[in-house]
Amino acid sequence: MPAINRRRFLRATALAAGGLAPAVMGRIVLGAQQTLPPNAIETDDGAFFPSSDGITGFHVRDLPGGPSFWSFYDAAGGHSWYGPPISRVWEYAGNWYQLFACALFAQSKQGGGSGLAPIVDLIVDGPPVSSRFSNATKLEFDGWPRYGSGPRVYGPIQAFVASRPALQTGAARSDPRSASGHVRNLFANVGLEQVGGIVRLGVLGQRYRAYFEGQPSRLPATATAPERFSVGAQPEGVAVSAPVGTPVGALGSASGDLAGLTEGLDRGFGCTLGSEPGRAGGVAHMNGLGLSWSREQFLWNTLKGYSPAALPTIATDRNFRVAKEIVGLLQFTPAYAGGGLYAPAKYNPPQGLHLPAGHSLNHYGRFVHGIVESRKPLAGGSTASGLNPISRWIPWNEPDICLPRMPGYAWGGVPHARWVNRTGGSGSAGAGELDEAGRRQRLYRLVQVAYDSMTAADPTARLIFPSLSLVDTTCDNSDRRMAFWDGWIAFLAGQRNRQALVRSSFFFHDVSLTLHKEPERVAEIVGRYRTALDNLSAAVGEQDPLAEQRKIILMELGLQDDPGLGAYFDDEDVAHFIIQAVANAFVAGADEVAFHKLVDYPLSSLAGKGARTAVRYMSHVTRQHPDRGKWPNISGERVANAYFGPVRIDLPGPGFVTSVIYNRERQPLDMTLTFNSTDSAADPVIHLADHAGRERKLEPGVFRLTLQPPRSTFNAYGKNWAWVGGGTHVVRYSDSVELSTDPVIPETADF
Repeated sequence: MPAINRRRFLRATALAAGGLAPAVMGRIVLGAQQTLPPNAIETDDGAFFPSSDGITGFHVRDLPGGPSFWSFYDAAGGHSWYGPPISRVWEYAGNWYQLFACALFAQSKQGGGSGLAPIVDLIVDGPPVSSRFSNATKLEFDGWPRYGSGPRVYGPIQAFVASRPALQTGAARSDPRSASGHVRNLFANVGLEQVGGIVRLGVLGQRYRAYFEGQPSRLPATATAPERFSVGAQPEGVAVSAPVGTPVGALGSASGDLAGLTEGLDRGFGCTLGSEPGRAGGVAHMNGLGLSWSREQFLWNTLKGYSPAALPTIATDRNFRVAKEIVGLLQFTPAYAGGGLYAPAKYNPPQGLHLPAGHSLNHYGRFVHGIVESRKPLAGGSTASGLNPISRWIPWNEPDICLPRMPGYAWGGVPHARWVNRTGGSGSAGAGELDEAGRRQRLYRLVQVAYDSMTAADPTARLIFPSLSLVDTTCDNSDRRMAFWDGWIAFLAGQRNRQALVRSSFFFHDVSLTLHKEPERVAEIVGRYRTALDNLSAAVGEQDPLAEQRKIILMELGLQDDPGLGAYFDDEDVAHFIIQAVANAFVAGADEVAFHKLVDYPLSSLAGKGARTAVRYMSHVTRQHPDRGKWPNISGERVANAYFGPVRIDLPGPGFVTSVIYNRERQPLDMTLTFNSTDSAADPVIHLADHAGRERKLEPGVFRLTLQPPRSTFNAYGKNWAWVGGGTHVVRYSDSVELSTDPVIPETADF
């Protein structure tokens, strides 16, 4: 099995940067950096190269008891050298063979490694094929030179071969020939040509297939029958509960060991850009953390014009075919809809939003309908496009960030365009250059269009309201810091067609938030949105048809440096943060959380261990459980300064309670945990872990530990700040056990 996790899905990076390089199949510059082409799908044992339908094609893989063609292909440069596979593996005369666009792979069934077969010699001299052709007939195709004796080699090609012995060219088989700007030489195993000063492989594999397809001795018809791609079994990762007696710390096993009455993966944990490490690496990473879904991007601005055939090219999950849920983020306006490939034009609201969603000139409506239809789940879990099925969509991200110079800015407007064009987005705005009300109204209309188009394409799909953040006071100085949301509610309340409003479920299903803030602020903001959803009927003036069914999803949860305040954090800070933040999110009413982004939580790092511990210990807590609680019940920005002491969060679930305890004192705090069993017949399962995932199994009684202070503090506004508490511990115990602490943590705290 090759070490393929090292490959990074560079496609996502290119898309995020606004680029979209074309795929070149077959005639690839030799020696270029190895990257699978955009339409290839990395698998656990190799890669699959689909044809234009996106579903059928050919694998290159390592086969147990068979050839190790993937290892050879990957180590030797893969697609950059040999092009895609154009056949299955077949057997002949004691060897395994597989044909690629530029070469023929072979491996003896008697042992030994893979290598290149003498494809030119086979074409010319290899019996039994058919009646012999003249050399000219066989080798003049596509302008290639004749097979000759005593051949010469073109100097630059000779130098190239000499510098790359791993290429296995074999001996020269023709003199150089120049035709149409190409200088070409044939070798026993490959054809090389120089074009524009660059040496590359020719398409001899494709010529071999054209000559010998269906010949039993060389290329049987069964070898050229396309394969159909399907997602194989993928272990789900971190398990959390199982029969008592399962070994402690069985992370990633089929069964866990923690208290509780549920097993398996909690579907409420996800990430952003799970595709970034590549398919095999991304799946392994998600499984290691216990994550069930990934938010992937669909960058509309990279389309040159609307084309159903081009829709797959804009998706970061194009290579990432997985048995995981994909949540689709749709954003950025293309040039044909009034935007552009790059900033600031891509931030422009698309043209045609005022038209009905199904109108041909409502560009966004047409795009949403097409992309949703192409990913609509069909029977058996497939889609019309052959790509991952998607049932949840987000139309745009962080529209409440109002200044282009701010990280995450994504939604502009006509007034903003004037300002950006004049100042680049960093200078002061003039009269008529900032119109927040106008920006919001355009976004609300975009959501309405997205809902109508999405449900027309897939009535079962769910629309997640564009992710909102806790923005700078420049963008929102309202008391609740929910101006964009409050504007949306006013937009709904102002709808004249009340029946259509109710019939359309208020044009959204769920709410997403992006909170790169301290844990206490996570609780504050999530709690406000939970209250807003609970009061939605009264605010809109109609009975909410989805009352108590709407979810709050933390679509981006992460800790970021703030150079302006002198706040810098390392992996250990992140480990403390992620446990505290997830606990604060759930206690405040969140339903799902996504770690932003997956690659920021490597499994071997403290950040990754903290994330895995958060998932393992808080999986299956009951969302909105009436007995959940936080002591003291603190939230808000002032807490970073004003409260110094321990914090406890309790999250009940079926048959268990998870408690998260951390320290906001600026000094170590000695704490005693007392576990009392309330049911002598029950097995008192108790597990304790720290921020790094170091676990202990405890018995009822007394346990003493020292909670360390916050690791990173900084001075700002004349005070000492600590965004993240220290000494994080998380304990999961049977509901037949009661936990008390000394010192007692108060319910409230005075500031």
